[in-house]
Amino acid sequence: MSYELVLLNGKIHTMDEADTVASSVTIRAGLIASIDEGNTAFDPDAKVIDLQGRTVIPGLIDNHIHFLRTGLIPGHDMREMETAFTIEEALSVIQARAKTAPKGELLSALGGIHPDQFDEKRYPTLAEMNDAAPDHPVYLSISNWGPGATNALGKELIEGLGVPVGEDGIVAQGKETVDAWNALAARHSYQDTMRQTQNQMDFALSKGLTNVFDMGGTIPAGGWLDPATGYNPILELMRDDKVPMRVRVFLPVLDTDAKLPDLTARLDYTFKEFGNDIVRVVGVGEWLIPNKLQRQQPLPDFYTESVRAVAERGWIYKQHMVALEEQKAHLDVWEKVNKDIPLADLHWSMDHCYGIDQETIDRAIDLGVGISSHSARYLEGMVQSPGAPPFRMILDSDLQVGGGSDGARISTMNPWNMLYFAVTGNNHAGEQINPGQSISRQEIVRIWTQPQGWFCKEEKKMGPIEVGKYGDFVILSDDFFDEQAVPDQDIRKLTSVLTVVDGKVVHDAGVL
Repeated sequence: MSYELVLLNGKIHTMDEADTVASSVTIRAGLIASIDEGNTAFDPDAKVIDLQGRTVIPGLIDNHIHFLRTGLIPGHDMREMETAFTIEEALSVIQARAKTAPKGELLSALGGIHPDQFDEKRYPTLAEMNDAAPDHPVYLSISNWGPGATNALGKELIEGLGVPVGEDGIVAQGKETVDAWNALAARHSYQDTMRQTQNQMDFALSKGLTNVFDMGGTIPAGGWLDPATGYNPILELMRDDKVPMRVRVFLPVLDTDAKLPDLTARLDYTFKEFGNDIVRVVGVGEWLIPNKLQRQQPLPDFYTESVRAVAERGWIYKQHMVALEEQKAHLDVWEKVNKDIPLADLHWSMDHCYGIDQETIDRAIDLGVGISSHSARYLEGMVQSPGAPPFRMILDSDLQVGGGSDGARISTMNPWNMLYFAVTGNNHAGEQINPGQSISRQEIVRIWTQPQGWFCKEEKKMGPIEVGKYGDFVILSDDFFDEQAVPDQDIRKLTSVLTVVDGKVVHDAGVL
């Protein structure tokens, strides 16, 4: 049966080529059926929502995130900690999670946070966390490398797993923090992963994130996503019709020799661009060789054969390229392969691209590849090598540009943190680390919506609010485009009051 949803009386930023702002939209059978035609519903059971003047944008799309890996985070994840900016707010997050998690179970915020994000420039103390969650172990950490901080029950738990903890509840940066993560993760069951994955999807939708390009998880420390079994939870949830958002899967390859066993298996036995409109395998990336090897220049000879094989088989490919030296080395190989197999129609992209220069951008333009420019430096200190993404330079160039987070282990999942960074150049601590490269609010929403379908060959359906495209929308808590209503410092506090995916309401804050 065809279902229908009508949104009326809003400020609907379509993000189409003309930057149209509409007042109404109708979604039928999951696709946009009409724009600015008022209540065109012909189904008597259609759901009609009066937006009451609220701002609507297309569903936000993160085109590079380690989303499924967050299902492996031990404990009950406190993702809301990403937008706590005082110790009081942090303790409120802990208190709220303690009310929903079973007594005695771990509460965690591992990755996506930094003590310098709080005004007090520190973690909550052991005693403060004891008071906030007296019946739960609590553990906070900057990704898997720390330092971490815990309360009394957490200290008892982690020490019982053989990892030292200071009397003040601090787990030392480096080996101890990695050991703590791995020891806690060893207690994490398959059902915990299922629960955690569903919780992460709920969080994403509450912030307006409706579509994620999952890039696997190929670094063992900090929750390794097993390439053979790591996708089972999302596939099981899909079969049970319990995936309320879109997931696009990129499969990493970790070959270390010229026989290319991993890549060959992927290319020979995985259906290319296969799945449905909710969960689909779309490409390979963010690696064709392990991270340790790809940081070496020159790149190993067999990388060229890997690139050639992917191009010959017509796969989409997204490649992690952090430093300028990496970018140049990879493009040397891509240009060599391009002489025999044109890359322009394959929808390949360079990902991260910190410190990229105009010469390298021009090389990408000549190849016909895109750039995915990410805001992960938000969670770092003052700018250092390899620099921050030059958003302004990239956006002013004539190529496909998409956006993402590289969350949620070394960055945050909350897209509004990422948009805040692109607009202000400020990191988590409010320090300016990207001078001269800020872009407008309109431009960053466009990067996170309109072009994203190109990166998975779904531009006919994915991206802006246009007739025939996916019915994915976000009704915002405040008008992001009004700098008086939402000053820069408040961007990170934005949420969704109503999120729609495939024409169905998947998050409702009860405001409308």
